[in-house]
Amino acid sequence: MNVLLLLIGLSSGFAHSVYSAFSKALLNRVREPFLLFLYVSVIQAVITPLLWLFVPACFPSPEAWPPLLISCATCVAAYLFLYSALHCGDVSSVMPIMGSKVIFAGLLAIPMLGEKHNWQVYVAALLVAISIAILSYSPSPGSRRRFPLRPVALMTGCAVVFGFTDIYIKRTLVHLDSYNFMIYYNFIVGVLALGLIPYIRKKRIPLRLRGTDLRLGLYSAAALVTATLLFTVMLRMSSGVVIPNILQATRGIFIVLITAVLTHRGSAALELQSRHVYLLRLLASVLIVVSIWIALSHFPGVS
Repeated sequence: MNVLLLLIGLSSGFAHSVYSAFSKALLNRVREPFLLFLYVSVIQAVITPLLWLFVPACFPSPEAWPPLLISCATCVAAYLFLYSALHCGDVSSVMPIMGSKVIFAGLLAIPMLGEKHNWQVYVAALLVAISIAILSYSPSPGSRRRFPLRPVALMTGCAVVFGFTDIYIKRTLVHLDSYNFMIYYNFIVGVLALGLIPYIRKKRIPLRLRGTDLRLGLYSAAALVTATLLFTVMLRMSSGVVIPNILQATRGIFIVLITAVLTHRGSAALELQSRHVYLLRLLASVLIVVSIWIALSHFPGVS
């Protein structure tokens, strides 16, 4: 494995786990998942053009626009699933499920990219199903339900839709470099997110965030920009979509460790679970990474 690719992948996974932690902390305060998505998307659209200070601007070619627009539309749909899952579930339970995205992307690549898979991908799918079952164990005080299905179903839907997003990002990067892609991608997603304003107003939720809430939104957006940029760089370096997803799946391990450490220190900023629950989630997160490696080890790594 290319060492540089490995370092970029681990950095992307860590940055994504930081983004998840800030997002969950803010959701515990504002209680409206789509308001957070609106702020994060708009902040990303505003700060990402700073990349033009370091790279020359490049307008997408006509061939780049269709996959770029499709990747943006599917991204918005996936994030609606993601923020809804974070709103109703534990961050250390739902975020590791994102690691299963590579399985769905791999399966989608068969009809969409003409890729073929061997029996290993089906073994991995079974392991991922077991992992999701473990992650769905989320006991909460005052509730008899130990396996709340809604956050798991929402996050699984998010992983499926993001599988489409990855394929179309890869298609776009054939015509556009990673940095300019990020600028147009985040700008379009930010514009699409503005369509949530009528819905939020209809629920009579204040649109303005102030003080700590605004700072958490800014930190969340900055971490997500970093994670996504590193991920697109990996996609550009790799011959397919699977190796970058394998590496970024480590975000599940990072977020479980972050929440476990915070809970051990007495903080309930993200969630509050027992030690054995966190050990189960860490086991499930590792199992997802192992299953992805088993299923996709036959893919070429770096082009």
